Amino acid sequence: MSFEFTQQEKTRVTLAMLGGVKLDPIGHIDLAVIVVLSLVYLVNFIAVAFLIYNRNYPPLKSKYPFLMGTIMVSMFVYFLGDLVLKSHVHVRGPLLSNCMLFCVWLRIVLGAYTVSVLTTIRSYALFCIFVCNRAFRGKYVYVSTGLALLLAVVFVIVTYTMPSEESVRYVGLIEMCSMSYTYRAIVQGLLWLVWLVNALLNFRLRHINSSFNESREMFVACVCVFTLLAFNTAILYAFPLYPTRVYLRATETLCSHLIANFLWWFIMFSSIYNCAVRRTAYLSEWKDTLMRDGLQKQYQIARTDPFSLTMVSVDSHVGKLVTLPRAMVTDHDGFDARTSFSQASSPCADDVPAYEAGLWRPESARRQSVGSQKPGLPGALASHESTSATTVNEQPLEHYNFPMPPK
Repeated sequence: MSFEFTQQEKTRVTLAMLGGVKLDPIGHIDLAVIVVLSLVYLVNFIAVAFLIYNRNYPPLKSKYPFLMGTIMVSMFVYFLGDLVLKSHVHVRGPLLSNCMLFCVWLRIVLGAYTVSVLTTIRSYALFCIFVCNRAFRGKYVYVSTGLALLLAVVFVIVTYTMPSEESVRYVGLIEMCSMSYTYRAIVQGLLWLVWLVNALLNFRLRHINSSFNESREMFVACVCVFTLLAFNTAILYAFPLYPTRVYLRATETLCSHLIANFLWWFIMFSSIYNCAVRRTAYLSEWKDTLMRDGLQKQYQIARTDPFSLTMVSVDSHVGKLVTLPRAMVTDHDGFDARTSFSQASSPCADDVPAYEAGLWRPESARRQSVGSQKPGLPGALASHESTSATTVNEQPLEHYNFPMPPK
């Protein structure tokens, strides 16, 4: 594929001019866009391979490694669709001229829509864990994934039932794929809908009191994506033939993919960098932060990959689930306000109680410790003896490397 101004390209530009369309030839600016973004995605795939290889490292595991890896793959698929729709390459031949494949399936369904819906599912997982006090697994995974698939199926059915003149078609004279105004509105409406749901979920997550700042990450994602969606929508309607102008198509492509990559790295950079450079020290800091924020229980009930067999553990042994003895995280009467969760205020209160998923309720622990004390034993020792069954792996207390209660 040539990026020089060949005779064939000169003929294409002349035919477009006769049809009343000013067409910039495919040249070195398009090549520069392809090279830059290809190098960016090469680095990204190295990071994804590192992420999957170290997926059982707790700080990385808490970031949903397989979901974040899938998002990166979808971003690259979106990039492939953009190359054809925006005419960064010569759209000719039986493969590249298949606009339904590149523009609908690669760019929209497996690209932009998949990135958007997976990011929204990640926000929903955080909502389940931090607002509902429920592990993101079982029906929560199936319902959210099912709704996303249903919406995609409806979109594909609508696309294939519309006439090609009203959806996507190939314009052989100037060798370009073209979308109708109606179809552009459907695509943009679909993306706006998904991100509005994401914004609503993140509004509910705004009060997360965590040093890891999951709510801040998703807030930045929403702001950037809404800005990008507004920019793309304006470009689509203000300059409907923007792929014919080299500076417009290059700007739109670079903005879309650089912002998308920035969001991915904004979420993943700290964990990946610290895993690579200071693995042991960062793990210790990560555990201490969980204890300080009082959120170790949420991270224990969080199945950070719903298709994985292990959960996040604040224990230094990667992949081992530990349910802490109450005496290790409470004072002598068995109560700690940091890990007290009110079922009455939870929007998921009618569901399975959180302590059945690995989260114990300190209020009930307090009553049990008072009622089950043996004569002659201090309250903390009696509480620990009566609740020793709460540990999954029986080990001496000092094995867990957590602060002991005050004497």
